[in-house]
Amino acid sequence: MMKIKTRDFGEIEINESTIINIPDGIIGFESVKRYTLIYPLGENTFPMWLQAVDSVEPCFVVYNPMQIYPDYRFEISDEEQATLKIDEDTPYSCLAVAIVPDDYKQTTINLRCPIVLNIRDNIAAQVILEDYEFKYPVYAPKED
Repeated sequence: MMKIKTRDFGEIEINESTIINIPDGIIGFESVKRYTLIYPLGENTFPMWLQAVDSVEPCFVVYNPMQIYPDYRFEISDEEQATLKIDEDTPYSCLAVAIVPDDYKQTTINLRCPIVLNIRDNIAAQVILEDYEFKYPVYAPKED
């Protein structure tokens, strides 16, 4: 176990086996390579926090885009598969970074640049997809 300082939850203890390595970093934060997922609503319940391990920042609120946009599909290149050590049998998940404004009902997720996580080996990479929007609403607008 190790202690880390987080942006939103103070100091917490994590199991070192939960550290996710992102060899190429995340766009804008390429030098930060180690993260962990924090589950404030319970394990495997979104939203989650993708928190840097070695510093308080960056910290991203993330969602499973497939829970919000059920038709979300993508393919990753052979190079990305090699980076992630993914084949057809590798369990993986997909995380979409959220932008959470003061009015949380206006939260959007970035469908264009998901973070793909090899669950077995805790390796992740951010991929760029041309077919999706940067800002997709998490909460459907209310019908009048």
